[in-house]
Amino acid sequence: MPGRRSRVHCELGPVLINRTAVYKICKAMPGELSRRGFRVRCSVLLAGVAQDAKPHSPWEKQLFRLSRRWLDWAITRPRLFNTVRSLTSLGPRWRHRRGVSMYLDPLYTLFYGAPDSGVVMVYDITPVSMEGWHHPHVSWLYGRAFDQLARSRCHLVATCQNTADQLRANWGIAPQRLTVLPLGLFSLPAGKEAIGAAAGEPYLLFVGSFEPRKNIAGLISAYAASGLHATRSIGLKIIGSLPPPGDPVLTLARSTPGVTVMGFVTDAELAAAYEHCLAFVYPSFCEGFGLPLLEAMHHGCICLSTNLGASPEVAQAAALYVDPYSPEELARGLCEVAALSGEQRQRLAARARQRALHFTWERFYDGLAEVIRNHVA
Repeated sequence: MPGRRSRVHCELGPVLINRTAVYKICKAMPGELSRRGFRVRCSVLLAGVAQDAKPHSPWEKQLFRLSRRWLDWAITRPRLFNTVRSLTSLGPRWRHRRGVSMYLDPLYTLFYGAPDSGVVMVYDITPVSMEGWHHPHVSWLYGRAFDQLARSRCHLVATCQNTADQLRANWGIAPQRLTVLPLGLFSLPAGKEAIGAAAGEPYLLFVGSFEPRKNIAGLISAYAASGLHATRSIGLKIIGSLPPPGDPVLTLARSTPGVTVMGFVTDAELAAAYEHCLAFVYPSFCEGFGLPLLEAMHHGCICLSTNLGASPEVAQAAALYVDPYSPEELARGLCEVAALSGEQRQRLAARARQRALHFTWERFYDGLAEVIRNHVA
């Protein structure tokens, strides 16, 4: 099989700053590609790393630290970085020159100058389309990365059709250079093994970070307007990494009756939260895939989701939908899921579990391996 002789270079730059699902993908992808017959070598910009995305020699550890400083400098001085990157890219281009390059994020292609070939993962285009949600320097760099990719022959792997459509509409990227590969489900403990069984009041559940696109402020306002806490003692639990103290959305959450901010929790606690919630609510303005929604579906949650981005692709008929830009519609949606009959809940839960079976990492990595083999050919 041609893939058995093919070299792949995985650029795992996102591990420098990312601790979300992309970080987990960076840790898993090299091993998965190796199991599919590829000879895989990994880097984090200047540093060569093992398949666990960690540098193991003192020299590579030093280069890893230098790579982090290089990334920080690029974000601090993006225009200067862009001016000199044809020269600064000589190091990583020379060190990691063998094989098909697999980039785990468009941003890191910039550190290789202007690569004309390779495979690039794209989760969403919000750093460019929604600049107010990101640091302006980061948005500017992503704009340069997407412009560069549009001129190249790189193959782009989008995690949803919505992102692929936006790449075509905004940068004119030809369909033959795009492949849609939905992500899989990261394992969580079974509900019976999880800790923190449901006790006390029923609750709605949100899982995600306090970033603007997640629309947590809108969710909290809609929850307060719904009267579910005052009339039915239904709470709202928010799980996810916390912003710095004094963040206005965090302050709003902690001052709203019925809202519990749980912060980061263990996988076992997260599984328990999914298992015992009255409903999972996910009113994001945009999702490139939305792994929390898939996790909730896997656990048979009643799901109330945004009608934008990838979420309708992921859940299809297994969720109820609201316009995240309409506080009134979101409040009505919360009341609707809280009022569902037992029969309606059982039907939606069965749909959710069945739909979640469609998304596997085996399918994702088999598809990615095929993309890489076609790129080699």
